[in-house]
Amino acid sequence: MRVLKPEVAQDRKEKILNWVVYNYVSTGRPVSSEAIAEEGKFNVSSATIRNILKELEETGYLYQPHTSGGRIPSDKGYRYYVDNVFRMQRLAANEKERLENEYDRRIEQLDGFLKHTSKMLADTSKWAGFVMSADTDLDSVKRLDLLSMGPKSVLSVIFAHSGLIKHAAFTLERGVEKSAVKALSVRLNRRLKDLPISDLPQLIFKEFLVKEKDKGLEELLKKLVDYFRGLAKSDESLYLEGLSRIYSNLEDGNVEDLRNIARLLEEKDRFSGMLRERLRDCATKTKAICAPGKRHIVDVTIGSENSMKEFKNFSLVSSSYCINDKAVGLVGILGYKRMEYPRMISLVDTVSSMMEDMLGEWEKVDFEE
Repeated sequence: MRVLKPEVAQDRKEKILNWVVYNYVSTGRPVSSEAIAEEGKFNVSSATIRNILKELEETGYLYQPHTSGGRIPSDKGYRYYVDNVFRMQRLAANEKERLENEYDRRIEQLDGFLKHTSKMLADTSKWAGFVMSADTDLDSVKRLDLLSMGPKSVLSVIFAHSGLIKHAAFTLERGVEKSAVKALSVRLNRRLKDLPISDLPQLIFKEFLVKEKDKGLEELLKKLVDYFRGLAKSDESLYLEGLSRIYSNLEDGNVEDLRNIARLLEEKDRFSGMLRERLRDCATKTKAICAPGKRHIVDVTIGSENSMKEFKNFSLVSSSYCINDKAVGLVGILGYKRMEYPRMISLVDTVSSMMEDMLGEWEKVDFEE
């Protein structure tokens, strides 16, 4: 009886496992030993394939939803496949170029670019895309503009280091000179640059508002204090687009997934909390294992690896994006476990890199006039 070397037997087993996962991802149908024998071109007997499938089932990589049916990947099987993808995947040059062109087109208007990025991820991946900037408590000021729009109207625009942009229009009872608004903007920028956004209300109150003699500017500063207090309490840091893609890909009769996605919409704060934990984990992993010159890593959690039980049939592919080696946000894709992992990983990696490049360019701009 011919005995295979252990490394040869292991290589054969790994190839069959990868083939099963790939075909289940592609078709959504359990994979039979007959299909492997006919289509896999492994040059082994049907009996050998059945033995390998049995071993993969016993070790937890595959399982049979029905006794007489084919096998489908377990979370452990998906994990092996994804780890193998990380070793092999590269984004095709033509798709990367198309993605970059699409990104340039969508962020021509800087206001709202995080939302545009999440929508672009959803459109490109055909799943749900999300972008989450760092908590306001953790975010810091890059620039604060006060723009006079008329004698009694001022527009405030704040640029955060995470890339988050917020604007608000204030209507004043008293008129304020345009030059006075511009001078106040310069003074605020000198004092507030790089400070946490959560510190702004108290600092503006103590160092600017209580000392201001001009009644019009005093009113404007009071409105700014109230605005930043409200901003610190709001939860608008998560942009989630494309959940309809998941609805349209619901597997037959899986009403539970429909309920879980509906629950996600109702309890968005739980999802945000999970992503915030993920952002912290990504930042830690990046510092520990990131290759030289690389500012982020792509992380994949599959099914039961996710901390929310509602995600047992879903996978999350995500990456932090960094400015000056600091993780300031998270970008990613949410979809069924039966997703095209090589492409999803590449999409997230590329978009994260493009966001870092764009935000890095903003860092180089001198905004003070």
